[in-house]
Amino acid sequence: MSTHHFDSVMHIPKQMYVLVLAVLFSLVAGHTAAETGKPPDPEAAKRGQKLYDQYCQSCHGTNGVGEPSIPPSLRLPGYVSAPALDDSQHAWHHSDEALARVTLEGSQRTQRMPAWKSVLSMQDALDIVAYMKSLWSARALECQGPKHMSCM
Repeated sequence: MSTHHFDSVMHIPKQMYVLVLAVLFSLVAGHTAAETGKPPDPEAAKRGQKLYDQYCQSCHGTNGVGEPSIPPSLRLPGYVSAPALDDSQHAWHHSDEALARVTLEGSQRTQRMPAWKSVLSMQDALDIVAYMKSLWSARALECQGPKHMSCM
């Protein structure tokens, strides 16, 4: 048996190993987080509601209704109201990943939206997103993310 033949045979198990891991990861990931445009897992939404109530509700309101908008003439410079996270504004225009990223990294638009990455895990952020999505209509879920432009 030549060395070349031996080397190519040795790569097959490694490639199969990588493929099997990728398939397993995608199966597990599908059970732990909803996909953009898909209904959330009820268990993830339950976990997310507890986290939302603790970390998000004080600004984004009960059931994600957000803060009332303040007219520019009355608000302090740089003040940004916490937007609604239900489907009444534009949260559903963003992917699950983008919403989780803002939860963990904060917002560059305002210091009022802190980065929670030192307190919350990516799974926690995805659970919060699942809770948010539980507040959305079927149409918002169907049109979530980049698809929202074609659903108008």
